[in-house]
Amino acid sequence: MAASITFDKDSLNAALKNIWGQYRTWATTSGKYKSEVSRWRNIVLMLSIGGAILGTLSQQLLQWSYAKAWLSPGLGFASGIALGLAAFFTKEIFSADPEGRAVRARAAAEALKSQAYLMATGAPPYDTAKPDTDLYATPEKVRQAVENLQAVVLTTEQKAKGVISAPMPMEDYVQQRVVDQINWYTNSAIANEKRVGKAKMLSMVFGGVGVILGLVAVAKPDIGIAAWVAVIGTITGAIAAQQFAGRYQFLILTYQAAATELERLKSQWDGTRNSLGTAADQTLILGAERVISAENSGWMVELTKKADKQ
Repeated sequence: MAASITFDKDSLNAALKNIWGQYRTWATTSGKYKSEVSRWRNIVLMLSIGGAILGTLSQQLLQWSYAKAWLSPGLGFASGIALGLAAFFTKEIFSADPEGRAVRARAAAEALKSQAYLMATGAPPYDTAKPDTDLYATPEKVRQAVENLQAVVLTTEQKAKGVISAPMPMEDYVQQRVVDQINWYTNSAIANEKRVGKAKMLSMVFGGVGVILGLVAVAKPDIGIAAWVAVIGTITGAIAAQQFAGRYQFLILTYQAAATELERLKSQWDGTRNSLGTAADQTLILGAERVISAENSGWMVELTKKADKQ
């Protein structure tokens, strides 16, 4: 253990159960908000692409004598609806507020989870905490910070899932907190690299198609290919906009940096734990929680920068 705890085990574990339940609530809430934003981003992407295709096809049908008279206006009307909805959802869903709810909920969850591990290991400030007040002070502050957000309702069993207990041995902290977090950051960075790679591949494919269509349009201007070059440009732009909104490059860099720093802290602890004892334990615990908190704070700063630009 990092430090001796100055109050009884029952008081500590009762407080841990409370804070862990709140962590689970806000983690689930953050996941819900994030899924909603991602879903609507995909809808906007499809509406933008569909609207561009339908609008161009509507104009092309005017040149086809065998096309039904109502078909061209109908497709034009559908295109207008799709593009109008895309513009509306872009303004509403891509604004800072919907994503802000997800980030604020995540910030609350991470703050609570961090305090739970500090509490379980008896690290500062819980090495000298008062059980009747200090153990519940931080959860209350977090609750007040997000009291205007609607949280997901969880059952008692859902809140208790994965709950940790005290006193927590350092070996358990290292495995359950540090190593698991390193793995999460690494896997998340890899997943985002794949998203960026797929987007780049699609952009190259559509870019190549656009070049080919442009050459055909120059060689044979009478077949009406030029309009589809603009459609390709719209599709490529929509893909780029979704990538920017997701900020995948930013996530890759921050996840890699956090994983690297946690690995350094763990390596340092491995080398000094026998000689420094409790001091090495506290250095690792406080350092790891600082790194995780900084990564989460980076998200908040990035969101604020985005909001300021709007």
